[in-house]
Amino acid sequence: MIVFVYFIIIASVISYIDSKKRIIPDKVIIPAFIGLVFLKYLEHSLSVNDVIAIGLVLVIFLIPIILNMAFGGGDLRFGAFCALFVGLEQVGYFILLAGMIHLIILAVVKKKSYGFAPAMSIGALISYGIGKI
Repeated sequence: MIVFVYFIIIASVISYIDSKKRIIPDKVIIPAFIGLVFLKYLEHSLSVNDVIAIGLVLVIFLIPIILNMAFGGGDLRFGAFCALFVGLEQVGYFILLAGMIHLIILAVVKKKSYGFAPAMSIGALISYGIGKI
């Protein structure tokens, strides 16, 4: 339960910052990532599968960076944070939902570019919920 609440708090802060400033600060995401690792360790829910989930997201999220799209290192690190939260079993849902939600946000705000963290946050929460069903 504490991991869930922690994720909501961090994701809310990062989503707000990204939506306003279009940046995910390292001074927020790196300590948050370390904190999530620690909390998952304390809950005995940290596993090798989490490392695999993080690796998958990093590889997939590197593609927009390589293609020079509006995607940066903060998005990459926050994606890894979300992957650690949802785990390997839900990471596919997370990637798919984050992309779909981002497209919906872009259509609603009628912009060609918008911070990706809000979509990743919502996608991660829905994916986590799918895993709990």
